[in-house]
Amino acid sequence: MDKPSPPSASGPPPRRRRRPGLPERALRGAAICAIAVEALWYGIHEVRGFGPALADGARAVVGPAPVAWAEDVAYGVADRLNRAIYRHAPPKTFWEPAPAAAAEIDRRGERRAAEPAAPPASFEPPFPQVAATGDGVWTPIEDPARPDDAPVLWKSVVHPDARRVFAAIAVVAIDLGRVDLRLVAGTKEPFSPDVPVERRPGLVPEDHAGDLIAAFNGGFKAMHGHYGMMLDGDTFLPPRDRACTIALYRNGAVRIRTWPELRADEARMAAYRQTPPCLVEQGELHQALYDSNRDWGATVSGETVIRRSALGVDATGKRLFYGLGEAVTARTLAHGMKAAGAHDVAELDVNHAYPRFLLYGRGEDGAAPRATSALIPDVQYKPEEYVAEPSPRDFFYLRRRRPDS
Repeated sequence: MDKPSPPSASGPPPRRRRRPGLPERALRGAAICAIAVEALWYGIHEVRGFGPALADGARAVVGPAPVAWAEDVAYGVADRLNRAIYRHAPPKTFWEPAPAAAAEIDRRGERRAAEPAAPPASFEPPFPQVAATGDGVWTPIEDPARPDDAPVLWKSVVHPDARRVFAAIAVVAIDLGRVDLRLVAGTKEPFSPDVPVERRPGLVPEDHAGDLIAAFNGGFKAMHGHYGMMLDGDTFLPPRDRACTIALYRNGAVRIRTWPELRADEARMAAYRQTPPCLVEQGELHQALYDSNRDWGATVSGETVIRRSALGVDATGKRLFYGLGEAVTARTLAHGMKAAGAHDVAELDVNHAYPRFLLYGRGEDGAAPRATSALIPDVQYKPEEYVAEPSPRDFFYLRRRRPDS
Protein backbone atom coordinates (compact mmCIF):
# COMPACT_ATOMS: atom_id res chain seq x y z
CA MET A 1 0.00 0.00 0.00
CA ASP A 2 1.40 3.33 -1.01
CA LYS A 3 2.05 5.81 1.69
CA PRO A 4 0.62 9.30 1.28
CA SER A 5 3.14 11.87 0.18
CA PRO A 6 4.27 14.20 2.94
CA PRO A 7 3.02 17.73 2.72
CA SER A 8 5.23 20.14 0.84
CA ALA A 9 7.54 22.20 2.95
CA SER A 10 6.18 25.27 1.25
CA GLY A 11 2.62 24.56 2.27
CA PRO A 12 -0.45 23.99 0.12
CA PRO A 13 -0.31 25.28 -3.45
CA PRO A 14 -1.47 28.88 -3.75
CA ARG A 15 -4.97 29.47 -4.93
CA ARG A 16 -5.15 31.02 -8.36
CA ARG A 17 -6.65 34.49 -8.39
CA ARG A 18 -9.77 34.73 -10.45
CA ARG A 19 -9.36 37.07 -13.40
CA PRO A 20 -12.28 39.43 -13.85
CA GLY A 21 -14.59 38.53 -16.65
CA LEU A 22 -15.35 40.71 -19.63
CA PRO A 23 -18.49 42.36 -18.12
CA GLU A 24 -16.60 43.23 -14.94
CA ARG A 25 -13.66 44.67 -16.87
CA ALA A 26 -16.06 46.69 -18.98
CA LEU A 27 -17.73 48.11 -15.86
CA ARG A 28 -14.37 48.99 -14.36
CA GLY A 29 -13.30 50.68 -17.60
CA ALA A 30 -16.53 52.64 -17.78
CA ALA A 31 -16.11 53.78 -14.18
CA ILE A 32 -12.54 54.91 -14.81
CA CYS A 33 -13.62 56.79 -17.93
CA ALA A 34 -16.47 58.45 -16.05
CA ILE A 35 -14.11 59.56 -13.27
CA ALA A 36 -11.59 60.84 -15.84
CA VAL A 37 -14.29 62.79 -17.71
CA GLU A 38 -15.59 64.28 -14.46
CA ALA A 39 -12.05 65.25 -13.41
CA LEU A 40 -11.42 66.79 -16.83
CA TRP A 41 -14.68 68.77 -16.66
CA TYR A 42 -13.80 69.98 -13.17
CA GLY A 43 -10.31 71.00 -14.26
CA ILE A 44 -11.55 72.92 -17.28
CA HIS A 45 -14.32 74.74 -15.40
CA GLU A 46 -12.88 75.18 -11.92
CA VAL A 47 -9.07 75.27 -12.23
CA ARG A 48 -8.19 78.59 -13.79
CA GLY A 49 -6.00 78.29 -16.86
CA PHE A 50 -6.22 74.48 -17.01
CA GLY A 51 -8.55 74.30 -20.02
CA PRO A 52 -6.62 76.73 -22.25
CA ALA A 53 -3.28 75.16 -21.29
CA LEU A 54 -4.63 71.69 -22.05
CA ALA A 55 -5.99 72.74 -25.44
CA ASP A 56 -2.84 74.63 -26.44
CA GLY A 57 -0.64 71.72 -25.35
CA ALA A 58 -2.72 69.24 -27.32
CA ARG A 59 -2.61 71.44 -30.43
CA ALA A 60 1.18 71.56 -30.18
CA VAL A 61 1.37 67.76 -30.07
CA VAL A 62 -1.35 66.52 -32.44
CA GLY A 63 -2.27 69.66 -34.39
CA PRO A 64 -5.43 71.81 -34.42
CA ALA A 65 -7.73 69.45 -36.37
CA PRO A 66 -7.90 66.60 -33.79
CA VAL A 67 -8.36 69.12 -30.98
CA ALA A 68 -11.20 70.82 -32.88
CA TRP A 69 -12.83 67.42 -33.40
CA ALA A 70 -12.50 66.55 -29.70
CA GLU A 71 -13.93 69.92 -28.66
CA ASP A 72 -16.80 69.47 -31.11
CA VAL A 73 -17.67 66.09 -29.60
CA ALA A 74 -17.33 67.28 -25.99
CA TYR A 75 -19.34 70.47 -26.44
CA GLY A 76 -21.94 68.61 -28.48
CA VAL A 77 -22.45 65.98 -25.77
CA ALA A 78 -22.69 68.67 -23.08
CA ASP A 79 -25.24 70.60 -25.13
CA ARG A 80 -27.42 67.54 -25.71
CA LEU A 81 -27.34 66.71 -22.02
CA ASN A 82 -28.26 70.26 -21.06
CA ARG A 83 -31.13 70.33 -23.52
CA ALA A 84 -32.48 67.14 -21.97
CA ILE A 85 -31.90 68.20 -18.36
CA TYR A 86 -33.33 71.72 -18.73
CA ARG A 87 -36.10 70.84 -21.16
CA HIS A 88 -38.83 71.88 -18.72
CA ALA A 89 -36.75 74.21 -16.54
CA PRO A 90 -37.40 77.95 -16.23
CA PRO A 91 -35.11 80.28 -18.21
CA LYS A 92 -31.63 80.79 -16.79
CA THR A 93 -31.13 83.97 -14.78
CA PHE A 94 -27.98 85.64 -13.47
CA TRP A 95 -29.66 87.81 -10.84
CA GLU A 96 -33.11 88.58 -9.49
CA PRO A 97 -34.75 91.56 -11.17
CA ALA A 98 -34.61 94.69 -9.03
CA PRO A 99 -37.96 95.88 -7.59
CA ALA A 100 -37.85 99.01 -9.74
CA ALA A 101 -37.23 96.92 -12.84
CA ALA A 102 -39.97 94.45 -11.95
CA ALA A 103 -42.39 97.34 -11.52
CA GLU A 104 -41.83 98.27 -15.15
CA ILE A 105 -43.46 95.05 -16.31
CA ASP A 106 -47.26 94.99 -16.22
CA ARG A 107 -49.53 91.94 -16.31
CA ARG A 108 -49.25 91.63 -20.09
CA GLY A 109 -45.44 91.80 -20.01
CA GLU A 110 -45.32 95.22 -21.67
CA ARG A 111 -42.50 97.62 -20.75
CA ARG A 112 -43.07 100.97 -19.12
CA ALA A 113 -40.61 103.85 -19.30
CA ALA A 114 -40.04 104.58 -15.60
CA GLU A 115 -36.32 105.06 -15.03
CA PRO A 116 -35.35 108.58 -13.95
CA ALA A 117 -31.64 108.25 -14.78
CA ALA A 118 -32.00 108.04 -18.59
CA PRO A 119 -31.16 104.36 -19.12
CA PRO A 120 -31.12 102.75 -22.55
CA ALA A 121 -34.51 102.08 -24.04
CA SER A 122 -36.09 98.85 -22.85
CA PHE A 123 -36.15 96.18 -25.53
CA GLU A 124 -38.40 93.32 -26.49
CA PRO A 125 -36.98 89.82 -25.92
CA PRO A 126 -36.38 88.14 -29.29
CA PHE A 127 -38.06 84.89 -28.13
CA PRO A 128 -40.80 85.50 -25.56
CA GLN A 129 -41.26 81.76 -24.98
CA VAL A 130 -37.84 81.52 -23.30
CA ALA A 131 -37.68 85.02 -21.78
CA ALA A 132 -37.40 85.48 -18.01
CA THR A 133 -38.89 88.21 -15.86
CA GLY A 134 -36.69 91.25 -16.32
CA ASP A 135 -35.49 90.45 -19.83
CA GLY A 136 -35.15 93.69 -21.75
CA VAL A 137 -35.37 95.90 -18.64
CA TRP A 138 -32.26 97.85 -17.63
CA THR A 139 -31.16 97.92 -13.99
CA PRO A 140 -28.59 100.51 -12.89
CA ILE A 141 -25.24 99.23 -11.63
CA GLU A 142 -24.44 101.31 -8.58
CA ASP A 143 -20.96 102.63 -7.98
CA PRO A 144 -20.42 102.20 -4.22
CA ALA A 145 -17.76 104.93 -4.25
CA ARG A 146 -20.23 107.44 -5.73
CA PRO A 147 -23.70 106.35 -4.55
CA ASP A 148 -25.21 109.79 -5.16
CA ASP A 149 -24.04 110.04 -8.77
CA ALA A 150 -26.29 109.15 -11.66
CA PRO A 151 -25.45 105.65 -12.94
CA VAL A 152 -23.20 105.26 -15.95
CA LEU A 153 -23.66 101.49 -16.32
CA TRP A 154 -26.85 99.43 -16.58
CA LYS A 155 -27.38 95.70 -16.91
CA SER A 156 -30.03 93.51 -18.49
CA VAL A 157 -30.51 89.93 -19.67
CA VAL A 158 -31.58 88.51 -23.00
CA HIS A 159 -32.36 84.90 -23.91
CA PRO A 160 -31.38 84.65 -27.59
CA ASP A 161 -32.07 80.98 -28.37
CA ALA A 162 -35.59 79.57 -28.74
CA ARG A 163 -34.27 75.99 -28.31
CA ARG A 164 -32.28 76.54 -25.12
CA VAL A 165 -33.71 78.06 -21.93
CA PHE A 166 -30.23 77.81 -20.41
CA ALA A 167 -28.71 80.12 -23.04
CA ALA A 168 -28.57 83.68 -21.74
CA ILE A 169 -26.56 86.86 -22.27
CA ALA A 170 -25.83 89.39 -19.54
CA VAL A 171 -25.51 92.78 -21.23
CA VAL A 172 -23.99 95.95 -19.80
CA ALA A 173 -24.92 99.29 -21.35
CA ILE A 174 -22.26 102.01 -20.97
CA ASP A 175 -22.77 105.77 -21.30
CA LEU A 176 -19.88 106.94 -23.49
CA GLY A 177 -20.66 110.54 -22.62
CA ARG A 178 -19.44 109.94 -19.07
CA VAL A 179 -17.17 106.91 -19.44
CA ASP A 180 -13.91 106.40 -21.31
CA LEU A 181 -13.06 103.04 -22.89
CA ARG A 182 -9.35 102.18 -22.83
CA LEU A 183 -7.28 99.26 -24.14
CA VAL A 184 -4.30 97.61 -22.43
CA ALA A 185 -1.83 95.16 -23.98
CA GLY A 186 -1.19 91.95 -22.06
CA THR A 187 2.28 90.95 -21.02
CA LYS A 188 2.17 88.09 -23.56
CA GLU A 189 -0.81 88.63 -25.85
CA PRO A 190 -1.25 89.57 -28.54
CA PHE A 191 2.21 88.19 -29.23
CA SER A 192 4.46 90.55 -31.16
CA PRO A 193 8.24 90.50 -31.65
CA ASP A 194 8.20 94.23 -32.42
CA VAL A 195 6.92 95.65 -29.10
CA PRO A 196 9.31 95.59 -26.10
CA VAL A 197 8.23 94.16 -22.75
CA GLU A 198 8.21 97.56 -21.04
CA ARG A 199 5.52 98.71 -23.49
CA ARG A 200 3.08 95.98 -22.43
CA PRO A 201 2.55 96.23 -18.66
CA GLY A 202 -0.74 94.33 -18.47
CA LEU A 203 -2.10 96.76 -15.84
CA VAL A 204 -4.48 99.70 -15.60
CA PRO A 205 -2.25 102.82 -15.45
CA GLU A 206 -1.81 104.15 -11.92
CA ASP A 207 -3.10 107.61 -12.84
CA HIS A 208 -6.39 106.06 -14.00
CA ALA A 209 -6.88 103.70 -11.04
CA GLY A 210 -8.81 106.28 -9.01
CA ASP A 211 -11.47 106.57 -11.71
CA LEU A 212 -11.65 102.85 -12.56
CA ILE A 213 -15.16 101.39 -12.77
CA ALA A 214 -14.79 98.07 -14.55
CA ALA A 215 -12.51 95.95 -16.72
CA PHE A 216 -13.29 93.22 -19.22
CA ASN A 217 -11.55 90.77 -21.53
CA GLY A 218 -10.07 91.53 -24.91
CA GLY A 219 -9.88 89.42 -28.05
CA PHE A 220 -8.38 86.21 -29.39
CA LYS A 221 -4.76 85.19 -28.96
CA ALA A 222 -2.52 86.17 -31.86
CA MET A 223 -2.24 82.57 -33.10
CA HIS A 224 -6.02 82.37 -33.50
CA GLY A 225 -6.56 84.58 -36.52
CA HIS A 226 -3.63 87.04 -36.31
CA TYR A 227 -6.07 89.91 -35.82
CA GLY A 228 -4.52 93.36 -35.69
CA MET A 229 -3.91 95.60 -32.71
CA MET A 230 -2.43 99.07 -32.31
CA LEU A 231 -2.01 100.99 -29.08
CA ASP A 232 -0.40 104.41 -28.59
CA GLY A 233 1.51 104.11 -31.85
CA ASP A 234 2.75 100.55 -31.28
CA THR A 235 1.47 98.11 -33.92
CA PHE A 236 1.41 94.68 -32.27
CA LEU A 237 -0.13 93.04 -35.34
CA PRO A 238 -1.04 94.73 -38.64
CA PRO A 239 -4.73 95.16 -39.45
CA ARG A 240 -6.59 92.64 -41.59
CA ASP A 241 -9.17 93.82 -44.11
CA ARG A 242 -11.74 91.13 -43.27
CA ALA A 243 -11.55 91.72 -39.53
CA CYS A 244 -14.02 93.59 -37.36
CA THR A 245 -12.24 96.53 -35.73
CA ILE A 246 -12.91 98.20 -32.38
CA ALA A 247 -11.51 101.68 -32.94
CA LEU A 248 -10.82 103.97 -29.97
CA TYR A 249 -10.42 107.59 -31.05
CA ARG A 250 -8.41 110.27 -29.33
CA ASN A 251 -11.58 112.29 -28.63
CA GLY A 252 -13.19 109.37 -26.76
CA ALA A 253 -15.38 108.11 -29.59
CA VAL A 254 -15.70 104.37 -30.28
CA ARG A 255 -16.56 102.83 -33.63
CA ILE A 256 -16.91 99.16 -34.60
CA ARG A 257 -16.72 98.34 -38.30
CA THR A 258 -14.86 96.19 -40.80
CA TRP A 259 -11.36 97.63 -41.27
CA PRO A 260 -11.78 99.11 -44.79
CA GLU A 261 -14.60 101.28 -43.40
CA LEU A 262 -12.24 102.76 -40.77
CA ARG A 263 -8.85 102.76 -42.49
CA ALA A 264 -9.02 106.43 -43.46
CA ASP A 265 -9.40 107.39 -39.77
CA GLU A 266 -6.31 105.55 -38.51
CA ALA A 267 -4.36 108.74 -37.79
CA ARG A 268 -7.13 109.87 -35.41
CA MET A 269 -7.15 106.60 -33.43
CA ALA A 270 -5.51 106.11 -30.06
CA ALA A 271 -5.92 102.36 -30.41
CA TYR A 272 -7.67 99.60 -32.26
CA ARG A 273 -8.27 95.92 -31.56
CA GLN A 274 -9.43 93.54 -34.26
CA THR A 275 -11.63 90.48 -33.92
CA PRO A 276 -13.22 87.94 -36.30
CA PRO A 277 -15.65 89.43 -38.86
CA CYS A 278 -18.31 91.68 -37.35
CA LEU A 279 -21.22 89.72 -35.88
CA VAL A 280 -23.48 92.68 -36.67
CA GLU A 281 -22.63 95.58 -38.95
CA GLN A 282 -24.92 98.52 -39.61
CA GLY A 283 -27.75 96.62 -37.97
CA GLU A 284 -27.41 93.45 -40.08
CA LEU A 285 -26.13 90.05 -38.97
CA HIS A 286 -23.15 88.75 -40.91
CA GLN A 287 -24.45 86.48 -43.68
CA ALA A 288 -22.00 83.69 -42.83
CA LEU A 289 -23.69 83.28 -39.42
CA TYR A 290 -26.59 81.61 -41.22
CA ASP A 291 -24.27 79.12 -42.93
CA SER A 292 -21.38 78.45 -40.54
CA ASN A 293 -20.02 79.86 -37.30
CA ARG A 294 -16.45 78.67 -37.80
CA ASP A 295 -14.96 82.14 -38.17
CA TRP A 296 -16.03 83.01 -34.63
CA GLY A 297 -14.35 80.34 -32.52
CA ALA A 298 -16.50 77.34 -33.39
CA THR A 299 -15.32 73.82 -34.04
CA VAL A 300 -16.05 71.34 -36.81
CA SER A 301 -19.84 71.60 -36.77
CA GLY A 302 -19.95 75.39 -36.66
CA GLU A 303 -22.58 75.29 -33.89
CA THR A 304 -20.36 75.28 -30.81
CA VAL A 305 -22.37 76.22 -27.71
CA ILE A 306 -19.96 77.87 -25.27
CA ARG A 307 -19.35 80.96 -23.17
CA ARG A 308 -18.72 83.96 -25.46
CA SER A 309 -18.32 87.71 -25.15
CA ALA A 310 -18.92 90.66 -27.43
CA LEU A 311 -18.67 94.44 -27.63
CA GLY A 312 -21.16 96.58 -29.52
CA VAL A 313 -22.10 100.20 -30.06
CA ASP A 314 -25.48 101.71 -30.86
CA ALA A 315 -26.35 103.63 -34.03
CA THR A 316 -25.65 107.00 -32.38
CA GLY A 317 -22.20 106.04 -31.12
CA LYS A 318 -23.17 107.25 -27.64
CA ARG A 319 -23.87 103.89 -26.02
CA LEU A 320 -21.55 100.92 -25.71
CA PHE A 321 -22.73 97.38 -24.98
CA TYR A 322 -20.70 94.55 -23.48
CA GLY A 323 -22.26 91.09 -23.59
CA LEU A 324 -21.26 87.88 -21.80
CA GLY A 325 -23.24 84.89 -23.00
CA GLU A 326 -23.55 81.42 -21.49
CA ALA A 327 -24.24 78.47 -23.80
CA VAL A 328 -24.47 80.58 -26.96
CA THR A 329 -23.35 80.21 -30.55
CA ALA A 330 -21.93 83.11 -32.53
CA ARG A 331 -25.30 83.54 -34.22
CA THR A 332 -27.34 83.63 -31.01
CA LEU A 333 -24.82 86.02 -29.46
CA ALA A 334 -25.32 88.33 -32.45
CA HIS A 335 -29.12 88.09 -32.14
CA GLY A 336 -28.99 88.93 -28.44
CA MET A 337 -26.66 91.91 -28.81
CA LYS A 338 -28.73 93.34 -31.63
CA ALA A 339 -31.92 92.92 -29.61
CA ALA A 340 -30.32 94.86 -26.74
CA GLY A 341 -29.64 97.82 -29.02
CA ALA A 342 -26.21 97.26 -30.55
CA HIS A 343 -25.92 98.41 -34.19
CA ASP A 344 -22.37 97.13 -34.76
CA VAL A 345 -20.95 94.17 -32.82
CA ALA A 346 -17.52 92.53 -32.54
CA GLU A 347 -17.00 89.17 -30.88
CA LEU A 348 -14.37 89.21 -28.13
CA ASP A 349 -12.81 86.17 -26.47
CA VAL A 350 -14.61 82.84 -26.01
CA ASN A 351 -14.50 79.64 -23.92
CA HIS A 352 -15.03 79.21 -20.19
CA ALA A 353 -11.79 80.71 -18.87
CA TYR A 354 -11.47 84.03 -20.69
CA PRO A 355 -14.68 86.15 -20.82
CA ARG A 356 -15.07 88.29 -17.71
CA PHE A 357 -16.51 91.65 -16.68
CA LEU A 358 -15.24 92.79 -13.27
CA LEU A 359 -16.48 95.70 -11.17
CA TYR A 360 -14.06 97.58 -8.92
CA GLY A 361 -14.24 99.22 -5.51
CA ARG A 362 -11.90 101.86 -4.12
CA GLY A 363 -9.02 100.80 -1.93
CA GLU A 364 -8.77 102.17 1.61
CA ASP A 365 -6.22 104.86 2.54
CA GLY A 366 -5.20 105.42 -1.05
CA ALA A 367 -4.68 101.74 -1.83
CA ALA A 368 -5.20 100.54 -5.38
CA PRO A 369 -8.76 99.56 -6.32
CA ARG A 370 -9.76 95.92 -6.13
CA ALA A 371 -12.25 93.85 -8.08
CA THR A 372 -15.26 93.35 -5.84
CA SER A 373 -17.66 91.42 -8.07
CA ALA A 374 -18.18 89.87 -11.48
CA LEU A 375 -21.08 90.54 -13.82
CA ILE A 376 -22.28 86.93 -13.64
CA PRO A 377 -21.72 84.07 -11.19
CA ASP A 378 -19.23 81.31 -11.94
CA VAL A 379 -16.47 83.63 -13.11
CA GLN A 380 -13.20 83.06 -11.27
CA TYR A 381 -11.15 86.16 -10.64
CA LYS A 382 -8.66 87.68 -8.23
CA PRO A 383 -9.25 91.07 -6.55
CA GLU A 384 -5.83 92.20 -7.79
CA GLU A 385 -6.59 91.31 -11.40
CA TYR A 386 -5.76 94.03 -13.94
CA VAL A 387 -4.72 96.53 -11.23
CA ALA A 388 -1.92 94.87 -9.22
CA GLU A 389 -1.49 91.51 -10.92
CA PRO A 390 -0.48 91.94 -14.59
CA SER A 391 -2.65 90.25 -17.17
CA PRO A 392 -0.98 88.10 -19.83
CA ARG A 393 -3.90 88.86 -22.17
CA ASP A 394 -5.05 92.20 -23.54
CA PHE A 395 -8.11 93.77 -21.92
CA PHE A 396 -10.31 96.86 -21.87
CA TYR A 397 -11.20 99.03 -18.90
CA LEU A 398 -13.75 101.72 -18.15
CA ARG A 399 -13.05 104.90 -16.19
CA ARG A 400 -15.26 107.79 -15.28
CA ARG A 401 -14.60 110.71 -17.55
CA ARG A 402 -13.31 113.71 -15.65
CA PRO A 403 -14.85 117.12 -16.39
CA ASP A 404 -11.60 118.35 -17.94
CA SER A 405 -11.11 115.28 -20.18
